[in-house]
Amino acid sequence: MAYSQNNESFKFQAEINTDNDAFIIWENFDRYYTYGAGFRLAFKAKNLLGLQNLFKTKRDFFFSAGLRSEGYTPTRDDYSIVEIREEDFNFERPFAGLLFGTFDATYLFEQSFLRTELYLGIMGPSAYSREIQDWIHENITDDDLIDGWQFQIPDQLIINLNLYYAKALYRHQQWFELYAQGELRAGNLYMDLTPLLGFRIGVFESLSQSNAFGNGLVLSKSVKEIYFRSTFSATATAYNGTAQGPLFNNDFEFVIDDLSHLHTSMSHGIFFTCSRFGASFDHIFTFGKENKKVRHIYGRFSFTYRF
Repeated sequence: MAYSQNNESFKFQAEINTDNDAFIIWENFDRYYTYGAGFRLAFKAKNLLGLQNLFKTKRDFFFSAGLRSEGYTPTRDDYSIVEIREEDFNFERPFAGLLFGTFDATYLFEQSFLRTELYLGIMGPSAYSREIQDWIHENITDDDLIDGWQFQIPDQLIINLNLYYAKALYRHQQWFELYAQGELRAGNLYMDLTPLLGFRIGVFESLSQSNAFGNGLVLSKSVKEIYFRSTFSATATAYNGTAQGPLFNNDFEFVIDDLSHLHTSMSHGIFFTCSRFGASFDHIFTFGKENKKVRHIYGRFSFTYRF
């Protein structure tokens, strides 16, 4: 029986989410991946570009589209022009802003799911990340403005294709689950591969229906979820446009020359779903991303509504 037969009343799920290292009260460096914010609308469609015909063994499928803004900065919040113009000067990582649209197709199986994702947008001043971060500092966090955005990576169009697959490995008495996930990204923004191992403790549905994995659209209205989730991953990176600048014809001077090509991450968060609503707060820890021996922590809030 397909999930949609159990949940015919929901055709859409709206999600807003925001990431910021300011959410980590015990360590707010305002650096590296300094903020992210996005909106995503998941929807069901019987026909869309022939994508509904893929994977004959799927139990259900849906699509989603969204818009996302992200900002990346070094650690320091001010730089002198004299200092920057010195021959051997370099930022520990360049300023970079992103504004891009997303389109996903998700295919649900018994104890697993597959998601294909497209990023299409712009990196550079036209993404308006500087203006967004300034607004956050002036109106939300009440911090000093970050100086140096005038030296951010220049404008370029970005396109990335991403593939995610997650599968349950072990489940015990409906309250504990161990799962594995793989992520492959390729394009002129990111080229990397990430294997991940995670577990959940609490009250939850399968991976292919749970809100924490972006699959809450097919979850029955009567089902409630509340659980703790932890993940541990390693990422092999061939290219990161936010740190290395444009992939082709790159004459930008403030790039990372010695990019860290292997880093580890972990996350720990609480997830809740009830009736039409869902909410979560996740802590994400990265170790050696972009720069070796450097760690970074940020928080992520997410809110969903189904209708």
